[in-house]
Amino acid sequence: MKNSVLMKGLTGLSLMAFLAVGCNKEENPPLPSQQLSFDAEEVLAKVPAGLKNSQDEYAQDCYDFIESAVDMSGFISNMEVPDGATKTSKKSAMGGDTWKWTWNYGGESFTFYWTYDEDNSKRYWTMEIQFGSGPRYDYIEAWETKDGRQGEVKYNWGWAAIYSGEPVEDYEFLYWRYTWTLDSSGKYHIQFRWDSDDPEYDYFAYYDVVINGDGSGTIDYYYIDQLFYHMEWDIAGNGSWVYYIDGEEFMSGTWTAG
Repeated sequence: MKNSVLMKGLTGLSLMAFLAVGCNKEENPPLPSQQLSFDAEEVLAKVPAGLKNSQDEYAQDCYDFIESAVDMSGFISNMEVPDGATKTSKKSAMGGDTWKWTWNYGGESFTFYWTYDEDNSKRYWTMEIQFGSGPRYDYIEAWETKDGRQGEVKYNWGWAAIYSGEPVEDYEFLYWRYTWTLDSSGKYHIQFRWDSDDPEYDYFAYYDVVINGDGSGTIDYYYIDQLFYHMEWDIAGNGSWVYYIDGEEFMSGTWTAG
């Protein structure tokens, strides 16, 4: 894992979330307001209070894993079109309008291109990033069904290679991917996958979370292509865990709801 590239990507993500935007102030139509309907707090509210409040270290790890798997807040906030954004004349392949805005930091300019589309069943968002007058790179892609019961957010951190002098092509198809489904019983199935830039591994980390309608659930946490933890809990928040090394069970235990 080339940590320099990763950290640049994380730093860039944070800056984009908090820095003021310097945009063209031309007259424009009203800003688009379409946003993903996924709500992490709504998901976390289904987790039993007994799990959240347990003082057991493994119960706390379990809740931390769940929070990590559902936390798309940084990406969703970056997908909001800011005041001062301008609508371009370019249409997307499906006919959606494209909006752009620019901010400046450290003597460099960063321009974002945001497009929204929809069809009969889904809504789609795409974002690209451009440094100065250079080429555009994929930044964020997202979609969800119109009922909000299924969707995906993909963040491409290949663009961050620019900061570290690495070939962009080495990172072009590496993503953080969040996917979710919500079925008629109220069960959420949420996955977060962090692709690996090492050709020996498919992913660096992977969370697979199931939260049932009654609040019980399971989580499998994988690290470098191997199962690392399996955890499960009941409707009261009591739970159990299994820790694996090299794919083999190494330790296990239980916790009591707090």
